[in-house]
Amino acid sequence: MSEANNHQLIPNATFQNENRLICAFPSSKDNGVYLVEIKPFQKDLVITHECPACRYNKPCKHIQAAVAAYRRWQWQEPYKSVHWVTQKIVLDPNWKQIELSQSPQERIMEVMRDAT
Repeated sequence: MSEANNHQLIPNATFQNENRLICAFPSSKDNGVYLVEIKPFQKDLVITHECPACRYNKPCKHIQAAVAAYRRWQWQEPYKSVHWVTQKIVLDPNWKQIELSQSPQERIMEVMRDAT
């Protein structure tokens, strides 16, 4: 499983489809991936995703990690309430693969490392 140093789940890949961010997360039990789509809708964020936790209405680590990735991608947006829909997302070859930029904290840490 791909995780950051602070044990936060991070996506293996990220894609953009207009104003939507799609995150691909590794499956913890096999070689598959879970796709999570995040899109703004009015003053909210709508997350579309399906995994075993979502099907049983339990907390889902993929949703939390996708929201963190979206906030990193659209850092200038104000905080938005999050709502989720349980629905499978299928990879689309027309999506543009993107790389998320560093967060402000990561940029500061990098400058500090380079200064020493």
